[in-house]
Amino acid sequence: MKTLITGASGAIGQAVAKSFRDDTLILQANRNGAALESFVKAERLDARVDTCDLEDEDAVETWMTSIDRLDRLVYVAGNHVHGLVVDQPIHDLDRLYRVHVRALARLVQRAVEAKPYDRPLDIVVVSSVWGEVGAAGEVFYSTVKAAQLGFVKSFAREAGPFRVRINAVTPGWIDTPMNDTVEETKDEAVEEIPLGRLGHVDEVAKTIRFLCSEDASYMTGAVLRIDGGWQ
Repeated sequence: MKTLITGASGAIGQAVAKSFRDDTLILQANRNGAALESFVKAERLDARVDTCDLEDEDAVETWMTSIDRLDRLVYVAGNHVHGLVVDQPIHDLDRLYRVHVRALARLVQRAVEAKPYDRPLDIVVVSSVWGEVGAAGEVFYSTVKAAQLGFVKSFAREAGPFRVRINAVTPGWIDTPMNDTVEETKDEAVEEIPLGRLGHVDEVAKTIRFLCSEDASYMTGAVLRIDGGWQ
């Protein structure tokens, strides 16, 4: 099996890579290629590391020429901004859109184009709980995450006859370095979560692994929330 994982240098991306360690991997990083190479070596993964800035439309187009047939595509990559809409420059929304929506759509196009008609393709998109319920102070981020879910649900209807399944996961409070930057403290968040703790990256990775398995062979267009009952 050949699996492409974007955003593989992040905490969730690395957990996903480890969960697919039996596959031949293509791991994308934005700028942390050297660190990702070290991770691959330490984990003894059969992986190719590609550095590509997904905000750069030309770079994405060039990178896609190196991607041939895939069995799985896991889209973890993302960027993030905080702030009130009235205070944010509109180009912040453009930056988020290029990574969360445009690059996703282009990679899906490429993966489907390169797929033999009779071969299955599994796609999983890591969106966010904010894409489902929205968040004040993160309106731009919530907007592009909601767009990802619209893409997943619509493309599932279009691609099913071609043996393509696409699903999404929407993590809530997962214990990652990215969430260390959020103004709300982790202790405050835990008080609001029915299960009484933050999620682990391995729990996200295992859900993604399930969606790419035969156990989920009748699932497409699904959105699985991973938030401990928070939202």
